[in-house]
Amino acid sequence: MRAFTDILGYLGRQPKPFLITTNILIMVIIGVVDYITGYEIGLSLFYLIPIVFAAWFGGKKPGIFISVLSVMTITVTDLMAGKEYPHYFVESWNLLMHLGFFVIFSILISIMKIEFDERTRLIRELQEALGEVKQLSGLLPICASCKKIRDDKGYWNQIESYISRHSEAQFTHGICPECAKKLYPEYYEKAFGNKEKQEDDQV
Repeated sequence: MRAFTDILGYLGRQPKPFLITTNILIMVIIGVVDYITGYEIGLSLFYLIPIVFAAWFGGKKPGIFISVLSVMTITVTDLMAGKEYPHYFVESWNLLMHLGFFVIFSILISIMKIEFDERTRLIRELQEALGEVKQLSGLLPICASCKKIRDDKGYWNQIESYISRHSEAQFTHGICPECAKKLYPEYYEKAFGNKEKQEDDQV
């Protein structure tokens, strides 16, 4: 499976002219085998191989191009093998059916490739996002007094350092009004004293 994936990856990195040339070569080989086996034995299904590769790696236009060439190859090999066409309308109709089937098949394959690439991109982005996310879960033993957290090794850590190591959160420090009033009463009066008086007056 890994080897097959590597081959697909290698082919996907090749330029479109190289892929089209390779598909034409595959189609010629199938045409030669079709000629050798005679028109009595149909090999139309095998022409889907170069069509699939052209549509998957090249897109809709190369797929349609190889589809047209495949129908032309089927016609030429049948003529060279000695097939006679007593009813040209019937044979023309059959060739049109081949062409329609090949073209529709190549378009569907190219659409599948677009959806596959989009899904692969979304999966890759999701995996990258999940790889960057760290999530805290479970019970955290925390000191009821100083609020330090005990880690798995039994050491007590400041809550900021513990959460920073186990998540993507970053801390910025400030001071709440209650602590400011308790620790820095002189600054608290200057900063919040007038505001408290205004609130008391409104009440």
